[in-house]
Amino acid sequence: MNQTQINRKHMVETTLSFLDENVATWQSIAKIGEVKNKLSDVNQAIDKAAADQSNAQVNMGKIKTELKRTICEKADIMNDIVEAFALITGNEMLAQTMADSASDLFKMKNDDMLRRVKQIIDAATANKEALTADYGFTTEQITDLQADYDRFLELNGQPHEYRVKSSVATLTLEELFAEASNLLTNQLDNLMKIFKRRDANLYNGYLKARMVVDY
Repeated sequence: MNQTQINRKHMVETTLSFLDENVATWQSIAKIGEVKNKLSDVNQAIDKAAADQSNAQVNMGKIKTELKRTICEKADIMNDIVEAFALITGNEMLAQTMADSASDLFKMKNDDMLRRVKQIIDAATANKEALTADYGFTTEQITDLQADYDRFLELNGQPHEYRVKSSVATLTLEELFAEASNLLTNQLDNLMKIFKRRDANLYNGYLKARMVVDY
């Protein structure tokens, strides 16, 4: 939830709490109890929708971490082969750029890791014929690592799965908040006017609970 939604949620909960605390005063008005129960159900649904949205974000973080680890391990195997080739052929500069371990790569920021892995893929691609002929390298290693690399690029931006899950959760939240607003504005607010003169303290207390406080 964004801050505006959090503020609105707090208002709904404050209103429900106020009604619970003063149930003895309004319970003779059955319609108020009916609307309050509907609002309580919507409030619980908002909690679930918000949790679903949060879980989508957490799960995507775990997927990215595991994929990054896999990429670093595959890249380490590849750069060891390229490093051996570079040392044998006397290309010290290339050998130096292929010296990172899987642990070194994993510790890097995502953008730095991606740049380094791209260097490894490019070096392996540029020397593919020699590597496959004499160093036990296969072209499938490039294809495999490139696929993981491309997948991580997607996840590192705006992953499709996250967009789908999060947008559904957000849409649900928006609909639920709209329903809460409808119950409050078009029903409960009007019902509570019964107490505008009958019990001014109850009515004014309700209006205070209904105020959205911006944090």
